Amino acid sequence: MKQSMMPSRAELERHARTVPEIRPNEVLTMLTILQTAGTIQSRIMDVLQRDYRLSEGKLCVLIQLHQEPEGQAPSLLAERAGITRASVSVMLRHLEEEGLATLADDAEDKRAKRVRLTENGRAFLDKVLPEHYLRISKLMGRLTAKEQEALTGLLEKLAS
Repeated sequence: MKQSMMPSRAELERHARTVPEIRPNEVLTMLTILQTAGTIQSRIMDVLQRDYRLSEGKLCVLIQLHQEPEGQAPSLLAERAGITRASVSVMLRHLEEEGLATLADDAEDKRAKRVRLTENGRAFLDKVLPEHYLRISKLMGRLTAKEQEALTGLLEKLAS
């Protein structure tokens, strides 16, 4: 959420007079979390997009394939990446064209397909992922280990 879209405390207090369950501090805290997460995500993904032409969805799919040397079914990739099967189909076609992945018949079920990283795909991720994780480490290094632990606990509490 852009700063210009954040409601003011006065605006939230006006709404709270109409709907007393609205607590302005809670709303502002959550919107700040969302704004911060969006800013961080943009900064991280901008580098991957600029330097490697990687979208968030493509990165998710490649990481899944990197973690599963035997490959995965396209439908499972779509589900785990949170994207549609149609989007995965288009993405897989591009990954094949780029020489990063292959789509072949499943050895156990000839009706099914299985996606695997190619050697080029594995080498590509072996280059990209350490740099990506280093950027994240540097960002999180602004917090102490105790602050990181507290933040993780608070975020998990919110998500539950």
